[in-house]
Amino acid sequence: MSNAAVVRSPDRELSIDVARGTAMLMVFLAHFSQELTVGPATTGIPLLLFRLGEIAPAMFVLVSGLTLAFVLGHVRPGSLPQTRVRTLDRALFILIVIHGVLLVTDVLLAPYERGLRQVFITDTLALSLIVGIVLLPRTGRTGRLAAGGILYGLGWITHALWHPTGLGFAAVADEILTGPSTSHALDYGFPVLEWVGVFLLGTVLGESLASARSPEARHGWAMRLLRGGVAAVVGAVCLKGLLLIPAAHAAVATHPVLREFLSIFGKAPPSPVYLMFFGGIGACLIAAATLLAVHGLAPRVNAWVAVLGRNSLFVFVLQSAVFRDIVARVPLEGRPWVWPLALVTATLFIWGGARVWDRLGGNRWITIGLAQLAPAGSLQARRS
Repeated sequence: MSNAAVVRSPDRELSIDVARGTAMLMVFLAHFSQELTVGPATTGIPLLLFRLGEIAPAMFVLVSGLTLAFVLGHVRPGSLPQTRVRTLDRALFILIVIHGVLLVTDVLLAPYERGLRQVFITDTLALSLIVGIVLLPRTGRTGRLAAGGILYGLGWITHALWHPTGLGFAAVADEILTGPSTSHALDYGFPVLEWVGVFLLGTVLGESLASARSPEARHGWAMRLLRGGVAAVVGAVCLKGLLLIPAAHAAVATHPVLREFLSIFGKAPPSPVYLMFFGGIGACLIAAATLLAVHGLAPRVNAWVAVLGRNSLFVFVLQSAVFRDIVARVPLEGRPWVWPLALVTATLFIWGGARVWDRLGGNRWITIGLAQLAPAGSLQARRS
């Protein structure tokens, strides 16, 4: 198949599947390294794996927004309503079914105590999808960037200023809207306002990718994204470097919210520095996946990783059971020759499960039935 044929395919975009698969590999690293010490690793290679895994949330939210905009950009106007219904159907499935499954695998079956009151990243992505199908394609890129910035800023302002005491309002203010606070209304969560803002940035990237129809245009898009990602990483490093100045460090240390705002590892809510650094790395990985696909490089690796990307929701659920419920029970601490084998074995097992799911066309079961109420759509709508 020629590069042009790959680029113009309205059904599956290899570069997006590879990018999504790469994000899932980052999830594997993050969750595996957490299980090494039942919490963030503190030294050596496990710590490095844990830090690499920090790329996963920013990258996956970006690529999810990118995917939605890309799919909608390739759907004929007459098929757009059906595609929106299917997207809504999948979002509701994630909110209802996947949330319930993750409560079992992440909480109830885990070998150590974890809180039931959680907002998983899948919940935040589902809500982002709902916002996305409302705004796309009714709004332009500038409008969505503005909306994303407003939501992001509103989330941080609310996080800093609103601290309700009633459990109901506290749950809303805590992690559902703004990020964890002292109310402890929820045990953990990915705040919606800020992450929806990141998702909308991803839709802008996806819309520009959808408009790049030729291999040359895709190459140019990837190079611009790569330069932007590198610039974001450098900017984050420079900003953190400025905080080494004693006066700046002292000012930040006395303001807890400002300290959160400038944290390079703060993802609940996601700080600007975290998004610049890890989101920048994620953007570089998305650009690299696009370049590999456009130029037909490393086809076997692309095909292997794309299996994880095509079936990312199933993979996310499976990895939760593997890492939270199985690997977490294996004594890996202090065994440097055992845990790498455990990581590789778990990854291959998950890939094998994804391959079987892929061959069965299992994604067609990710539905609550809402999609069946819509008229039959185009090929793009059916397979998106």
